[in-house]
Amino acid sequence: MKVGIVGDAKRAVAWEQHLRPHRIVQEVELCPSIREVGSVDACLLIDETEQNLDILLEGIQLGLNCFLISRQPTNTQKLEKIYRATKEAGVHVQFSHWPTLAPATQWMMDRMSRPVFLSSTREVNHTQFIGTDEEFRHFWIDELGLCMKWIDSGIHHAEAKAINLEGKHPITIHIFLRFDNGSTADIRIYTGAAENTHKRIASTKQEILECNVPSQDIRIGRLNSGNHLFFEKQSFDPAKSAEKTALMFLKSIQMDRETPYTAYDSYQLSLQIESIEKRLSQFL
Repeated sequence: MKVGIVGDAKRAVAWEQHLRPHRIVQEVELCPSIREVGSVDACLLIDETEQNLDILLEGIQLGLNCFLISRQPTNTQKLEKIYRATKEAGVHVQFSHWPTLAPATQWMMDRMSRPVFLSSTREVNHTQFIGTDEEFRHFWIDELGLCMKWIDSGIHHAEAKAINLEGKHPITIHIFLRFDNGSTADIRIYTGAAENTHKRIASTKQEILECNVPSQDIRIGRLNSGNHLFFEKQSFDPAKSAEKTALMFLKSIQMDRETPYTAYDSYQLSLQIESIEKRLSQFL
């Protein structure tokens, strides 16, 4: 396959290195803009600007299979337009929703197709948190996107409460979700912690999965013959995440199947973000 990379030169070179180990990649072309991408099988668009969705739409209209590498976009109108354009053009689009694309998450989703309970707790060291509303917003948006993708059911009810110290510094948020299929999920973010911790717990009635997100270590718990809880372990290398993510995108194109995180997933997430933020505004 021939792959084009559009974006900042340093990051483009780094992503080129992630592509090189894959045998299906025969040629990599670095381009300064989407319009200069020639005939390629796939295009990686590295863009954190406010115009990235417009550039992505342009790529789709050019008939390019695109992987947008950026923070999760939230513009509902543009995402809906991109979703519809993707269907019309018949191309594959992947968004870099890292909680879903992480190797540990992919393994857990394969093992546990639809948890009945999903909980995410992230505590951020207060000296490392910049303190911006946008940074804090993306902490819970990322977790919300994973809950929706993994449980894969409509949200029946959502509750959310956030606290900003003196109305300026975002300190904590708690979100509770009940899905149409009866599953529940909760998200808690706290930015005043002494240490960084990030843990996700998913469970069915037969098994529990506990993931240490930074280390990508998983504990798999279930009952033994004596009805005692015991755990096995599974580990993944966080340094391989980008490499494996690129491969998933290329395999989706090669096998003509949906990417792990599609334009539809991003569009549906943006709708729920609007709903959550409307509820949060009641407490400001």
